[in-house]
Amino acid sequence: PSKKSTSTDGAAERDRLRMMMLIRRFEERTFQEYTKPGQKIGGFCHLYSGQEAVAVGISALFKKGIDALVNGYRCHGHSLALGMSPRMCMAELFGKATGCAKGKGGSMHFFDAEVGNHGGHGIVGGHIPLGLGFAFAQQYKNTGGVTYCLFGDGAINQGTFNEALNMASLLKVPAIFIVENNGVAMGTQVERSSAEKDLAKRAAGFAMPYFNVDGNDIDTVIREFGDAANRARRGEGPTFLVANTYRFRGHSMSDPMKYRKDKDGKWLPEVEAAKGRDPITLYSTRLIDKGLLTEQQIDEMQEQINEEVEAAVQQADADPHPELDERFDDVLAETYPYQPQ
Repeated sequence: PSKKSTSTDGAAERDRLRMMMLIRRFEERTFQEYTKPGQKIGGFCHLYSGQEAVAVGISALFKKGIDALVNGYRCHGHSLALGMSPRMCMAELFGKATGCAKGKGGSMHFFDAEVGNHGGHGIVGGHIPLGLGFAFAQQYKNTGGVTYCLFGDGAINQGTFNEALNMASLLKVPAIFIVENNGVAMGTQVERSSAEKDLAKRAAGFAMPYFNVDGNDIDTVIREFGDAANRARRGEGPTFLVANTYRFRGHSMSDPMKYRKDKDGKWLPEVEAAKGRDPITLYSTRLIDKGLLTEQQIDEMQEQINEEVEAAVQQADADPHPELDERFDDVLAETYPYQPQ
């Protein structure tokens, strides 16, 4: 059970299941919009289907306006979990002025700085030092905040990973470094890209706790991430967590997922096994077994979510594009006049 909620009526648990279902439906609807004729979503697009327990687990612990979250480019689910509306998310994908980045960021750059969501970043591993920076600021200002810095298994092979974790441990900043390990860095399996197959051990040299976590079990995520957050708030420094999960869609929309098929083009057994550990199915079954939900209530919930996401698509589609004369607004430019010697 959640450490954040003391309710016994199951309201918090039902809300978490609903959010996971909302993220799943939003991503599947995004897939449809991206792939249908007359495509309205441009650029790269990375879906979060299958990994919902991590984002929603963090949201159960997250203190809006105090904590910080910084992420890689698979950022839709985290933004929805932290309160961004489906309409604002879809409007950003459609390049509309009502999007979270006024339609100028697209799929990889969902931001909501007001609540502490410092966004998605497209450069693999490039944002990990930003997580260090946010955590250092929290420590320096004594805000009591914690930074959740998320990245994929491919990012741990970047130099920024080693540099940031080393300094984070030296300074004992309140950071939680989280690998969402879906087993494949783009199309390369972990065993082909990491000499150490247990990714948690990749943090063994940084004098901080490091653990593997079942990233498909939301109760486990809340418990383990909650322990790391409490440690950080006590001033005991950072933690490294590997949330082992599975993505049901490709790395991006152009990914045929050949690495999950045999030579005849049939899905490998791992795909079916992963569906058996779908985080939504696991949690639905648990809540039904506890008597907190019925299958009929889940069906009704799904119908409501379908309507909510469909309304978001229609609203976003009707929203205006940014004005042409605003195309250079919100762009940071630093100029250094040439000084001849």
